[in-house]
Amino acid sequence: MERKILLRLCVIFFFVMLITSASIILVHFEKTVEDKREELEMKTEIASLSIPSFLSKTEKDSDDISIDEIMELAGTRGEVIDGWFENGTDEWYDKCCEELREAIQEYELDDLFAYKVLRDENGELINEMEIILDVPASGHSNYSFGDHFGPSVAFETIKHVYETGKTETYNQSAYNESGFVLVTYAPIKYHDGTVCAVMGSEIKLIRILMTVLYENELLLIGAAVNFLLLGTVIFIFIKKSIVKPVSILSDHIENFVSDNNNLYFKPVTEIHTNDEIEQMADDFNALAQRIIDYTKNLEEKTAEEERIRLDLDVARQIRATVSSEERYPAFPERTDFDLCASLKHTILNKCSYCNYFLVDTNKLFIIFGDSHGNDLASMIMSIISVAYIKSFAKMGTEPQKIAFEVNNQLCSIEKKDKGLTTGAIIAEIDLKNGFMKYVNAGMPPILIKKAGESFAEEKASLSFSLGQMRGITYEQNTVQLSQGNTILFTSYGVSEMIDTNGEKYTIERLQRNITNISSSVYELDKMIERLEENLNNYRQGAPVLMDTAILAFRYFG
Repeated sequence: MERKILLRLCVIFFFVMLITSASIILVHFEKTVEDKREELEMKTEIASLSIPSFLSKTEKDSDDISIDEIMELAGTRGEVIDGWFENGTDEWYDKCCEELREAIQEYELDDLFAYKVLRDENGELINEMEIILDVPASGHSNYSFGDHFGPSVAFETIKHVYETGKTETYNQSAYNESGFVLVTYAPIKYHDGTVCAVMGSEIKLIRILMTVLYENELLLIGAAVNFLLLGTVIFIFIKKSIVKPVSILSDHIENFVSDNNNLYFKPVTEIHTNDEIEQMADDFNALAQRIIDYTKNLEEKTAEEERIRLDLDVARQIRATVSSEERYPAFPERTDFDLCASLKHTILNKCSYCNYFLVDTNKLFIIFGDSHGNDLASMIMSIISVAYIKSFAKMGTEPQKIAFEVNNQLCSIEKKDKGLTTGAIIAEIDLKNGFMKYVNAGMPPILIKKAGESFAEEKASLSFSLGQMRGITYEQNTVQLSQGNTILFTSYGVSEMIDTNGEKYTIERLQRNITNISSSVYELDKMIERLEENLNNYRQGAPVLMDTAILAFRYFG
């Protein structure tokens, strides 16, 4: 159990840490992208000024050109580019590309390029680009001067740059052979101020992401350490307050059950949790002592009637330990559901049980079943089964997993009687949305009555009883309850009750009779009383061979 809880905690904290880290990265990533957008626009404008400094047709060395002269020459970029398209490139084109390669390294960009948008016969811009230059950081370009680039996903942004003459960033991340990139476009103008072409710059989003990770490295490490410490504290708390006490109680129960003479037991004194687990330990101590006292007293009794009376008294005590208190309404403070249970008949070699409890405000657990075997061993099996089921249920485990774990625990107990097993229905009901998950391990099928309909058998597959074979996987069934739906749980003592001729009551007769009863009686306690009267009238004095346990649940929502 300890390893399983540790594994589940690790999985939970891994996903929580993953979500937290993603949130931190996302928040800082958006801000960093916005900062990079502004920075990229400035760098693109600066890089575009490299064109006039090297495209000047003067004999002056470019190093001698002042900033004012560069700005003055900025208006000649368009004419020079048109000259290239008319007469071909020259040495100034190569110098310009070299300058841009240096700018890429200096500005930490992934690509610098320029292209001209083509126009139709009416002079309108069309989504077709003609390459002027392309200087990627990798040093190798797939495009040469004059190549047609084809349509661009950022055409509307480029068109807006042509119309306004202002630098602008594509409002989405573009995708090309370099991956996802952030792209900015700056205008290249004619002398009269109209736009001739655009210069673009790219930076990969992965570069921005790595920047975010580097800048927030300490924050992410700190979050991971905090989650690790929190997980450690929670694990230690669960281990100390739940796992260890349950293991101690399980060992004591197993030792007591495996003891052949059952005339001595070591009381549970190590559990001091001040909760239900400690109460279970106290109940086990009291019950074990009563069983030992009963065993000693039984040896002194010779009369058969006295032996049966004592057996039935122990059975009633055990039933009080493993079953919830029979009162109606069971939860008087709740208006979203109604519940009533009855355990009328108890005999020597059976111990049916009916336990129900709230795990939290909106989750109700119902444990309903009986043990299969003989004498005190079957009674002890009921105690162990209910104790295990309640422990796992209060840890938030689903019915399917509860049945699997409890079955393995019961199979690990050494038993002289291999047929000593426990049938059980383990049901978890979400009172908020009416969704019920349950496992039927060797019990009769449940009956469900929907509004305006008769009681009908829930068509769910039946599984092996608990403690029959290790490693069994139990099927979890689901039912969506609506307002006014009623569920009936019964033991085999109901559907297999026999009359004086040895004929069984049957599940079909139960469906008909409970439907007729529900049509005239609404309260659950009255409904169960009428059903028990019907059962007594049917058997006509025949002996009761099995427990007749009944539980009715109605969902209001």
